[in-house]
Amino acid sequence: MAEKKKKHEDEKQPEQDETVAAAEEETKEATAGTAEEEEDDFVEDPQFEVDYKGDCAYEVKVTIPPANKNQKSAEMIDELKKEAEVPGFRPGRAPRKLIEKKFGKIVKGEVEAKLVSAAFQKLIKDEELRPLGMPDIDGLEEKKERPEDEPLTFTFKFEVAPRVELGKYKGVSVERPVIAVEDEQVDVAVQDLRSRYAVFETLGDGTAADGDQVIIDFKGTVNGEGFAGGSASDYPYILGTKRFFPEFEKALLGSSPGSEVSCTVSLPQNLPNEELRGKKADFSIKVKELKRRQMPELNDSFAKQAGFESVADMKEKIRTQMSENAAEQSNAIAESRALDAVMKKCKYELPKSLLDELGEDMYREQVSRLRQTGTSMADIEAREDELRKKARETAELDVKRITTLNKIGEAESIEVTDEDFEQEVASIAMRAGVQSDMVSSYLEEGDRRSRTEGRLYRAKAMKLVMENAKVKDKAVKQEELEAQEDANDA
Repeated sequence: MAEKKKKHEDEKQPEQDETVAAAEEETKEATAGTAEEEEDDFVEDPQFEVDYKGDCAYEVKVTIPPANKNQKSAEMIDELKKEAEVPGFRPGRAPRKLIEKKFGKIVKGEVEAKLVSAAFQKLIKDEELRPLGMPDIDGLEEKKERPEDEPLTFTFKFEVAPRVELGKYKGVSVERPVIAVEDEQVDVAVQDLRSRYAVFETLGDGTAADGDQVIIDFKGTVNGEGFAGGSASDYPYILGTKRFFPEFEKALLGSSPGSEVSCTVSLPQNLPNEELRGKKADFSIKVKELKRRQMPELNDSFAKQAGFESVADMKEKIRTQMSENAAEQSNAIAESRALDAVMKKCKYELPKSLLDELGEDMYREQVSRLRQTGTSMADIEAREDELRKKARETAELDVKRITTLNKIGEAESIEVTDEDFEQEVASIAMRAGVQSDMVSSYLEEGDRRSRTEGRLYRAKAMKLVMENAKVKDKAVKQEELEAQEDANDA
């Protein structure tokens, strides 16, 4: 169970973290960028006609009175007059009219760009909006030669961060599956540990069985001719691993040192060499050596070799570790169920562009994983609609979870302190077996710290939900716990 838990975390957590971080960074990028800019003062405030289209999409018609353009132009011309180099005049002595004629178009473009940026800053500040990136702007190109006394008019089109109207998030009822680690489970774990210390010993005679290692030479031919990758010498193969063709395993089972066997296999359709796909290949195999796994005796000597004081100490510590892992599984399932219960009471508005982007990222990840497991592109393309639908649903669920926990954190004035971050650094360092300063330096690079703090922020919000939840424990068997965890992951 400990190995299963670790494998689950190793495979799932990086993907989950990247999804969370991508959503979180999208919701912050624009506001962070505009907040760093110096806010312009308007002579006359721009007018905003806000049209909310739903699903976090806005269209805002903007009218900037001409007095702002005239003042900004005059200020820029004044600055240019002081520094501009004009043939025939000393710096700062060129006539204003000449400066206006020479630099008028450049000044006009820069003034309009600054006013548009300042208007967007003012809009998101006045309306308390969190845009996802910079807006699309319509209407600026329609009147390139706009009269000086005409207002600057255009339309912002943009989406804002996901929104949630929280429902009840304290006092939700949740069932937590729990198990008691049985002696039989500890015995299995001890056997697994012994098998890790097992060694293969050569047998002088005997026949090959599942779990045995055979040292073989083999050669494969298609229509009497050898092919790349179809032969090897002194190849160690463990029966039962199913890394070779089923026909290979069947031929080797029951063989003995010195024997020669043969088999015919159908080559798979996903071979790199297209000419070999689906062809029949004949293999001749010579068994050169037979080895059988020998496990160490279960005694205090072995326990010390494995890092324990005695067999009793080994079993006690294995039981403790298994209980802790089971508790982590139980709590993870309970947290997921509690958050699902909270989410059912919430109302959401989600931006389409964010879901499209995350859904596409998840779809590509699914395709990559399937390709790594040998699935052909033809099979993937046949499932494209199904895979895209699943990716989109997962993206929507992740964004809702992020948004919900962030909103709970906001409602409860949750903060992530330097101490929280340092404790996380220490925890990561301990799990990874490295120095804390190495982890700290790594997390300080780029946006890793903000992502880590975001994860800690949501963890605090989840903890608050659980501390206020009505949790009812239900005893289950190990198989039931794992089935519920699989269902929870799905």
